[in-house]
Order: sequence, then C-alpha cells, then structure tokens
Amino acid sequence: MSLWENLKKGVLEGLQAASDKTSEYTRIGRIKIDVLGLKKEIEEKFVELGGRVYHNAIEKKIFSIEDDKEIQQLIEQLKDLEAELKAYDEELKRIKEEDGVDLD
Repeated sequence: MSLWENLKKGVLEGLQAASDKTSEYTRIGRIKIDVLGLKKEIEEKFVELGGRVYHNAIEKKIFSIEDDKEIQQLIEQLKDLEAELKAYDEELKRIKEEDGVDLD
C-alpha cells in the first residue's frame, strides 16, 4: 500500500470515528434536554398538587386526598414522569458504561 493510500485510509477512519462520536454526543445531548424538560414538568406537577391539597385543606376543610380525583390524577402523572426520568437516567448510565463516555 502506498503512502497516499495509507494516509487516505487513516484520514477516512479518523473522520468516521469523529462522526460516530458526534452522533453519540448529539444523542446524549438530546437525552439531557429531555431530562431537563421532565424535571421541569415534575416540578410543575408538584406545585399543582401542593396547591390543590392546600386549597382543599384551607378552603374546603378537607384533609383526605383519597376522594379528590384531580389529586389522584396528579399523583399518577407524577409516578409516570418519575418512571420516564428513571429510564432516561438508566440510558445515560448505560451509555457511560458501554461507550466510556464522560457525561459531565
């Protein structure tokens, strides 16, 4: 193999490796953006839940949450969002372990 062919092969392999890493970091970036969105949504649901409980306790003098369907829905939504967040965290952990990527 000539010097030119070796050089060409090396450059092409380097470009492919750079492309693979770029795709990987793009995927990680998207996951991190999704995680931030989920955390914001979870925070909003907690605020809504707290407001609803406060309203029931102060305005209606109701201290039980079992009968309030809206509170129950908020709790279920929070469970779903937290499960989704956990799945993203596990995906990021898997990427770090398998690919040796520093996620910080």
